[in-house]
Amino acid sequence: MACYRMPCYIMAKAIAPTVAGIGTVPNGTHSAPERDLALTVVRDALADAAFELSAVDGLYMPAPRPWTPQGFFSTYLLHLLGLDVNRSLEVSTGGTSGGHAFHAAVSDVRDGTVETALVLAVERNSIVDTTGPYFDYILKSFDAEFESPIGMTVPAAYAQSMQRYVHEYAVDREDLAEVVVKNRENGAANPDGLFDESPTREDVLDARPIADPIRLFDCPAPCDGAAAILLTRDDPASSASSRPISVGGTGYHHAPSHFLMSRETPITELPAVGCAVNVATDLADVSVADIDVFEPYAPFPHIEAIVTEELGLAERGGGVDACLEGRTAPDGPVPVSPSGGCLGRGHPPMVTPLLNYVEAVKQLRGTASTQIPDAERVLTTAEHGHVNGVTATVFTTEV
Repeated sequence: MACYRMPCYIMAKAIAPTVAGIGTVPNGTHSAPERDLALTVVRDALADAAFELSAVDGLYMPAPRPWTPQGFFSTYLLHLLGLDVNRSLEVSTGGTSGGHAFHAAVSDVRDGTVETALVLAVERNSIVDTTGPYFDYILKSFDAEFESPIGMTVPAAYAQSMQRYVHEYAVDREDLAEVVVKNRENGAANPDGLFDESPTREDVLDARPIADPIRLFDCPAPCDGAAAILLTRDDPASSASSRPISVGGTGYHHAPSHFLMSRETPITELPAVGCAVNVATDLADVSVADIDVFEPYAPFPHIEAIVTEELGLAERGGGVDACLEGRTAPDGPVPVSPSGGCLGRGHPPMVTPLLNYVEAVKQLRGTASTQIPDAERVLTTAEHGHVNGVTATVFTTEV
């Protein structure tokens, strides 16, 4: 994970924001409008923290997708809630939007700009036609001159890196199915997940093709979702846990790349992961070896494999073997995505970073659906593009 280390970890001794409460709705299809889903998770997070709404003086969220009927969502929500805040923020950076919103909240709580920050995300993919407005939105993500005109899609981009990955490291393409099976098994145990059962290896390999060599179950399933998390400068007497859970460190890095367009780095490597994690772990005063649970934002199976390699959990080209050998299973030495992650839990992209944070909190509270015994430190990531930009966050029970 060699990279330039940002000179920002002098903040390690500052106040570590504490997680006061969490709230989610199950991933799936929701007929309620985004407003109602947002209000539900806000109410649940406040109840979980035993906080009054009036305690909140900061609101942070990823900007809702273009097809969301309500614009200026954070302003609208502040009016509905009757909140008078010192800071409000909507962020739009693709899949890292929730990560950046959360990191802004952490920074503001840490430096005293706000006392209690409410971070939330909401998304309804069930209301958009994937052959119309959604596809138009996705096309704008790619190079408008060379890629968008040919109809590039997100699975098509990841299919190219999957092809290169299996070729470069002589990985058996069929073995990648085991990453999907692992995550779908974990997700089936998650009551907030999208799926009730897991496909077999054969099911994954026989599913309809999407973009060669990617098949249906290799793709994250878009869905509706919402989540909220409350951060505070105090050590709350949480109704769900007697020990405080703090945000020990945050990090971000963007490589000089845009989807598959990179400079000097092969598309089988994702340097932004290691760099962002280095900053977050330095701030938390821990190493990757100290982490008990990993909840990465990994939308395709080979991406999870590469992320484990970037973290030093496996050698280059060995990420799939780590899964095959059970090392990334819930009972393995480096559990990866015990919640199911993008592949097993369902994937509302604007909400997924917060879902990872919620899972981290549950692991540290001892209430996760697939609980890792004695978990004390959890590392989460979020990404945008072809993992070009990455946020990393360390949660810990050590203040």
